[in-house]
This record gives sequence, C-alpha cells and structure tokens, in this order.
Amino acid sequence: MSDPWIKSLSYRQSLDGLIERFELLKRQDRIAETDMYPAMETINGFLFAINSAPADISPTEWLAELMPLIELPDETPGDSFNLLISYQLHSKSRMEQQKYALPTETDPLLAIAEGSAMNSFSQGFERGYQCISSLWSALTPDELREELATQVFALTFFTSPEKAKNYIEEKSLKLRPDQLAEQILINLPKAADLHVRLGMAVLASQQVSH
Repeated sequence: MSDPWIKSLSYRQSLDGLIERFELLKRQDRIAETDMYPAMETINGFLFAINSAPADISPTEWLAELMPLIELPDETPGDSFNLLISYQLHSKSRMEQQKYALPTETDPLLAIAEGSAMNSFSQGFERGYQCISSLWSALTPDELREELATQVFALTFFTSPEKAKNYIEEKSLKLRPDQLAEQILINLPKAADLHVRLGMAVLASQQVSH
C-alpha cells in the first residue's frame, strides 16, 4: 500500500487541484481560519518566498501556514499535504528555470486594491518571508542587505494601500499612491528575479565555504 503522505502529483495536477479547492470552498462560503486571503495568488506569493530562500526549507516549517487555506471537511488524510508539497516542489523547479508565478496585473489602482491578485500575492510573500527572515538575516552579507531590503519592499508593497501612502510621506515624494504603485508594478518582475538570484548566490556561497 502506497503512503498517501508522499504521493507525487504533476505540476498540472497540483495546480488544478488547488484551484478546484478554492472554487469549492468559495461555493461553500467557507471562511478560512487564517488572516491570509484565500486565493491561488496567496499560495504563489508564500511559496515564492519559501523557494527563493538561501537554503532548503523543510515543509514542516511552512505547511501549517497554508493548510487552513485549502483544507476540506472530511478529506482523505494527506490530500492537502500532497497538493501543497507537490506544488511547492514544481514551483521551485520552475523558479530555477526563471518561470515565476507572478500576477499579471498592469493597472496600479487594481493592484493596490484589497483582495486583488497583486494584494494576495504580496500578503502571501510577506507571510512566507516572515517564516524564513531570520535565515536571510543570518546568511546575507552586509554589502547585500540593502539590495535584499529593496527586493522585499517591492514584493510586499501591495500588502496594503497604506504602504504607498506611508512611503510617500516618509520620503516626502510628490507622487500619488497609484503613481508609486505603477512604478513598483513595472519593476516587480525584475525585483522578483533579483530576489531569486540573490537567494541562489547566498546559498552557493554557503556551500563553497563548507
């Protein structure tokens, strides 16, 4: 008898399975027991943070954060775990091929709206990054910390409309929030790519030193 906890699913199976769950849970009007928005973009943002970390992160470090988003009542034990772990592994493999699951939003006003795809992605990334921020702090060389902070700022920018307002006030910028959001949105793919590359570089340096 095969072990349901280690069942391997294809990328398409795991992606479709997660999307199907979100649709089913929405029809059931079920409220997830988490403050993260229940959406595929939230999963993608969270796993983007986990997969770009400068070390291999055990599923035990992050599964509990995402499980409440997708669990179904009376489901077969292990189904949610299999979906998430399979999707995470495929996402990491695709990330290494520079295939990033970033939202395709181009309208800055929509991007900063609560519950939008971009808002969900940023919230997911922020939560995932919180899980491994101490790892980044411990391994990132001093000369790269500012670069890391810039990347994280861009990737978490859309967590709240207030972030744009606070940044404009702090820097005394003559911009509207949507104008700043537009600038961040344009540069987000580059920030995401640089974040992945930074994680790979820090990991490689650690492996060489050992």
